[in-house]
Amino acid sequence: MARFEKKEIEGLYGQSAVGVVIHRDLRAIYVNDAYARMAGCKDAADFMQDPDLVRYIPPAFHRESQALYDKFMMATGFHGWKKVYNIRRDGTPVWLEISDETIEWEDGRALMTTAQMIENGTTAMQVDHMMGRSFVGVTVHRGMQALYVNDAFARLLGAGNASDFMQNPDLSRFIDVSVREKRSAYSEKILQGVVAGERRRECICLDDGREVWWDLTDERILWHDGKPAVLTTAHDVCEEVRMTNMLVRHKNSLENAVAEVIRMVPSAVAMFDEELHVLHFNREFSRLFSQNPGVYPAATPEFDVSGLHAIYREMVLAGHDHADRNGVMTPSGRMADIRSNRLLGGGMMVSALDVTDHKEVEKQLAVLASTDPLTEVLNRRGFEGAVSRLEDIRRLRNKAWLYGIAMLDLDYFKQINDNFGHACGDRILQEVAAVLRGALREDDLVVRLGGEEFAVLLPSATAQVTMDIAGRLAQLISDIRLPVKGGDAAVVTVTVSIGVTIGGDVGDREIDLPTALLVGDRALYQAKQNGRNRVVYADPTLPSTQVLPDNDTRSDETPV
Repeated sequence: MARFEKKEIEGLYGQSAVGVVIHRDLRAIYVNDAYARMAGCKDAADFMQDPDLVRYIPPAFHRESQALYDKFMMATGFHGWKKVYNIRRDGTPVWLEISDETIEWEDGRALMTTAQMIENGTTAMQVDHMMGRSFVGVTVHRGMQALYVNDAFARLLGAGNASDFMQNPDLSRFIDVSVREKRSAYSEKILQGVVAGERRRECICLDDGREVWWDLTDERILWHDGKPAVLTTAHDVCEEVRMTNMLVRHKNSLENAVAEVIRMVPSAVAMFDEELHVLHFNREFSRLFSQNPGVYPAATPEFDVSGLHAIYREMVLAGHDHADRNGVMTPSGRMADIRSNRLLGGGMMVSALDVTDHKEVEKQLAVLASTDPLTEVLNRRGFEGAVSRLEDIRRLRNKAWLYGIAMLDLDYFKQINDNFGHACGDRILQEVAAVLRGALREDDLVVRLGGEEFAVLLPSATAQVTMDIAGRLAQLISDIRLPVKGGDAAVVTVTVSIGVTIGGDVGDREIDLPTALLVGDRALYQAKQNGRNRVVYADPTLPSTQVLPDNDTRSDETPV
């Protein structure tokens, strides 16, 4: 475990742009000026007048923060990076990327947290881009007040469009008075992270007095103002509920009447007889389960309902009269949520809702959360998840887990932004990302760590292989020629400094990802120290002789 003295920390971070706070029991015992200013204070002395860190943590995350602190104090070493938001002294939110490390500090253990300001959060623009034109109703809300709705959600509630609805964003008015308080408390629990959202069916009261039935799902997200919010999706299931209620009330009605009702329902519905033959069905059921759906209604389709028969057998064996199966792949290749009910005297009633488009939207949202929007490579969150999955696969196959890491930092990138504009700088970043993706294997990982810094992870690569590939990447990047208008040059070029190391099962040691990234960052720092435009290797098994800052904050403005 690293040991630090105040004088040493002052020398490393006293004038750094990286915020540093050392604390015990969530009370600061040292901060530098950079961290104090991130918290909205004038300087470190101003911050230390009230060193309680809890005041800067949103109340919804107090318990989580205390649990993490207790966990880290029981461990040793570096605990990785994560994105959080804090509250400044004036109450405004601030997004930070932080790392935590358990250290020895003067008279005992302490936790050292480093921080950099970032921009993050789910924005209305992101949600609207993904789901604005979806048939699925979507709203983001807090305290039963809508922060965003799409047109589909607005129309479900009787408004012409989203703009009309947002003239009165109060969602509680659509909930029956008898359950309004209960629903509000449930939403608040999701908002605070006490419970996870789940799918549910509710009756909604419209402004004109009509009652409609919805299938709803809730998910806790972080909104762009830095505060938690609830994202709710809604499907109209009025016809399905109406049909189900009608069947319950009139279970002895004539089969022809039942068949007519089934045909009128927009979701897929079918009735099976005692021998589990399809007795009545509608067009949507034919589309999902028929082997020849084009013949409906002129002729009876041939159905593939073996999966529905299996659900019925499971109900019988378990002694249940009802079963729900979500995400079932139907013979048509569409995904459906299926509800099955055993009928008195034998047989089964089945309803199925096609959720393929909804699942695709969820998949797109997951990609959005793990991908850098400018370069379309992984962001840090997506990178860490992908590495974890790769490692799990290797471990399950009883294979050694070894990988090479190359940390890349574009040389004098600030000059490109200053001389040719940020649009040119963005194009350079996109070109570099394209070069990295094109030069590497399909299972190699490319991540933009932030700014002009990238990293690549090469599964199963040795140190020498990683060095060779890093050299080739450096050459490919130096070959980039970006035409520009204005300035002294017709084209913009760029070089790169690269720090290389390896991780995983190295000899008789296991080098985890945070450690490998730290060693690679030290090698990158040495490459820049040695004059840039070069590749430097650092052996992760050798003891470190000095602790380097997380970011190279020396000037990139003047070439060496």
